[in-house]
Amino acid sequence: MKKFILLLLMIPAFAFAQKQFVIIGRIKNIQYPAKVYLSYRRDGEKSNWDSTVVKNGEFKFKGNIADTVNGTLYVNYIGNSLDDIWKKDNIDTKGLYIVAGTTILSGDDSVRHAKVGGSQINIDRYNFLRLAKPEIDYDKRRALTEQFIKNNPDAYIGLDYGLYDIGRYNFNADTMQILFNMLSPHLRATKQGTAFQSRIAAHRNTASGAFAPEFTLPDTSGKPVSLSSLRGKYILLDFWASWCIPCRHNNPEIIKLYNQYKDRGLIILGISLDGSDGHNAWTKAIIQDNLKWLQLSDLKGWKSDAALLYDVNSIPQNFLIGPDGKIVAQGLSNESLEEKLTAIFKSERQ
Repeated sequence: MKKFILLLLMIPAFAFAQKQFVIIGRIKNIQYPAKVYLSYRRDGEKSNWDSTVVKNGEFKFKGNIADTVNGTLYVNYIGNSLDDIWKKDNIDTKGLYIVAGTTILSGDDSVRHAKVGGSQINIDRYNFLRLAKPEIDYDKRRALTEQFIKNNPDAYIGLDYGLYDIGRYNFNADTMQILFNMLSPHLRATKQGTAFQSRIAAHRNTASGAFAPEFTLPDTSGKPVSLSSLRGKYILLDFWASWCIPCRHNNPEIIKLYNQYKDRGLIILGISLDGSDGHNAWTKAIIQDNLKWLQLSDLKGWKSDAALLYDVNSIPQNFLIGPDGKIVAQGLSNESLEEKLTAIFKSERQ
């Protein structure tokens, strides 16, 4: 008995928190030899793939999770392998929440258009996405999200998709705080809720006129460099990564501006979001792209200390900081950046 108790104590605590999820699909048009794949990140981190065959228009997935996560269903009508679905022009896919309990998809033609039932969280998702169509503009999307949250303050989709989605188009901290406060206390206290509150704080801290948040990151040789050590000149924080194609295409324009203004008081500070195994790729890209300015990275990818401080969720992204350490502007296109620098250094000549 003592040995049995000891073995129980050795089992990680999260093992007891695992809950079973079941996803059942009943789609008339999906028949053998079709296969259905399910992709999700177990416990928010580890990528997980599962597949099942279709029998008499029905498929089923079972598994265990510790918390609600986003998942995606993919249908391969040929049934050979996952690779086949990437060759289709119109992939039959559907996003859903992997949540404890049973989620049921039903319909005639496809997973994409299937109606969702069973778990309330996925019913809320289905109802919201029927309204929040991709073609509606920002103002309509914001108004729709606000009305949905008013009517459904405890609906996870209002936070996870509603607020995050409109935030991609225009993240106004004051507007987001108002909408966030309309959510139920329970939802605001979730892991996703506290993370979103941190995003609001980050946007307030990086608004024009605010002092740029301090950070220290290692350069390519591992030497730590603090942002404050460069104060006294205009600093362009340039968030990028070796694997980011738009960033690499953007570099020639940044080089042109750097050469034009480096002797007049402009410093460019590159912040790479390469991951833990990306040091060689990072330094190789610096050489290939002929980047002559200071480059820093803690090689944590999207979890870079600087990226979290500045709420960087897409790259390329930039922040222009004045000699006094205050943020002048952010998210500047090449044209806007050139106009801003021209105005700044023209006025300083006078």
